[in-house]
Amino acid sequence: MTGLENRMKRIFNSDSGRSLVVAIDHGYALGPMKGIADIAGTIRRFDATGQIDAWLLTKGTIRHAFNPAGSPGVILRISGGATIAGPDITHEGLVTSVEEGLTLGADAVAVSAFIGSENERETLIGLARAADACHRWNVPLLGVIGLGKALGEKKNDAGFLALSARAAAEHGADMIKTYYTEQGFEDVVAGCPVPVMIAGGPKCETDLDTLKMIHGALQGGARGIVMGRNIWQSRRPAALLNAVRRLIHKDCSVQEAAELLESGCTSI
Repeated sequence: MTGLENRMKRIFNSDSGRSLVVAIDHGYALGPMKGIADIAGTIRRFDATGQIDAWLLTKGTIRHAFNPAGSPGVILRISGGATIAGPDITHEGLVTSVEEGLTLGADAVAVSAFIGSENERETLIGLARAADACHRWNVPLLGVIGLGKALGEKKNDAGFLALSARAAAEHGADMIKTYYTEQGFEDVVAGCPVPVMIAGGPKCETDLDTLKMIHGALQGGARGIVMGRNIWQSRRPAALLNAVRRLIHKDCSVQEAAELLESGCTSI
């Protein structure tokens, strides 16, 4: 077994072949959002549930706030350099290295690509160069499909998402984080040669909507989630996390997950 395969096993559950990744990297571009303003506190609360397969986070958070009790997988975001205060949130580049990720104990790294934006070429080249470095060290690369404000409507365009996922994989990503669309998501998965996981995107109106989205994605072939605000901005995050885990790893129905959520159960 190669180092790449070993590290992928740190991200994906060996029994289900799927993953529940909680993303807490939003602060690099969006600042102290509700739910992660106290980032260390958020990590402690969620780590205590024992439900998370892996975290997606930044080097600053790893260094200053990440102290899990167990040994969850760690995906380090290595792209950034733009915020909502700037002129273009899609104008990202590489802000750290794979070697730094290894120093910090990361099992994988993540790079955004903004397909269809003015920064498409720059971000795809950044992803491709990161892939070269990753594969020298046998470190998996998560390709994050970003949209920005100008392309926000594309998150419901299965054809666009299929193009984006395939392009990121062709440029070297070993797994993809993209958006779920009710129509045609199975085509997004079928056209991508590496595992596809879904992002949460904007906050769903209800926790039931979150469960339905995740279930639909899994039925369409997704290998799990890389989700943030729909988890940590929930009114009952621990119970929701437990219900989501059952969806991902136990193939339960939406109704079963909803009943578990309503019961308030937080145990694995």
